[in-house]
Amino acid sequence: QGSRVCSSLRGALVAGPGTTQPAAAMSCCPPGAAGYLAADHTDEGSVRSIDGVSFYQVGSGPNGLLLIPDVWGWNGGRTRALADDLAKKGLSVWVPKILQPMFEAGTDGDGLPPTFDVTVRGGELGPLVKGDWGHEKVMPKVRAIVKAMKSNGVTKMGLVGFCYGAWVGMYAAKEFDLVGCASPHPSVHLEAAVGGDAAVLAKASKCPWALFPAGDPKAGGDGDIYDADGDVFKAVEEKFPGKCVTKRFAAMKHGWMTRGSIKEGQFMAGSGEDVKAAVTECLTDICEFFVKRGLMRRNKAGLPPPPIKLRAPKFTKVGKIEPEAKSLNLVLKAVKIEETAPGKAWDAVLGDETGVVTLSLRSAQHAADCKPGASVRIQNARVLMIKGYVRIIVDKWAVLKPADAPLECEPKTGNDISATEYELA
Repeated sequence: QGSRVCSSLRGALVAGPGTTQPAAAMSCCPPGAAGYLAADHTDEGSVRSIDGVSFYQVGSGPNGLLLIPDVWGWNGGRTRALADDLAKKGLSVWVPKILQPMFEAGTDGDGLPPTFDVTVRGGELGPLVKGDWGHEKVMPKVRAIVKAMKSNGVTKMGLVGFCYGAWVGMYAAKEFDLVGCASPHPSVHLEAAVGGDAAVLAKASKCPWALFPAGDPKAGGDGDIYDADGDVFKAVEEKFPGKCVTKRFAAMKHGWMTRGSIKEGQFMAGSGEDVKAAVTECLTDICEFFVKRGLMRRNKAGLPPPPIKLRAPKFTKVGKIEPEAKSLNLVLKAVKIEETAPGKAWDAVLGDETGVVTLSLRSAQHAADCKPGASVRIQNARVLMIKGYVRIIVDKWAVLKPADAPLECEPKTGNDISATEYELA
């Protein structure tokens, strides 16, 4: 585990607030397309710089997201489209320009050029990862952006790192107080290129992680170190039990989140509607993670309400029934039943090992279920006092059905709760 390098870099690893200017704009999204899925995108944020480090910033508020890009840099693929979408979901999003010097023509002065095919030329990136794009050169720039985020009112911070960005993100996670980090197609195993161990690095994280590896680990996909039994995931899960997430997108190629189904003419990590669906699914998973970490609000993130957790009903015994009792849950065996109004009303005596009680029934089906010897389950029933005597009512808010299993005991007929007369206050 941990020996396989990110598919895009496999060959490589073998050998004070500043100025503000408008962000570069592209053509508008086609009608009906989700902004972050469209081939073209119009940036909604702005480009600024601080302490000589440029960054793309969009959104506002005290909850911030540091978005560390992949090797195509701060304006590669759909990076800014995702940043804009996350800003609409209530976050102040910051994308730093950290991959300098750019390689060849770069993308907007950063990282790789859009047409760079890492599956063919990945071996050329090794010196960069070990040199100017290594964590020792990049982290000072990250620190400058974190400082800017705090000075601009961000008090709670999370991180998303794409591919290479997860490796840098791990260094950020052991230094800064982050609520959580998420990474589609993570490449924390780049740590091996500089003589380190990915699991040891992950163990130093000060926050939980959500990892979304791609492909089949046995067929060139992201390594199984990111799966539930993998070294990297176990390192963070052991520190933050029950708070970390791993989910493999086995049908996707490494890099699909930022470079799948993007504009023609660029290097793409897959194409088609299934890729777009996976992007949306992963973005939803990331939002779910950050909702649980307290960084995002569920309604603002566009997520459905969480499933209602139904509590198991607490059942009581006949001997504990009191006048005016409500929300009664009982499992009883029928002793006898009498029709009091033809086809309309019945009095049924049922009980358990602690006593018996009379049910006033208004349903023919309920009467049929209460034949002598039958066991029934009653939930949310209530007591109605009739002339000073206890009667159990099964109204429209209550349930009376055959019990899942027969009641083995014989009802204690010597303790008839409904035979005791209570003085009305």
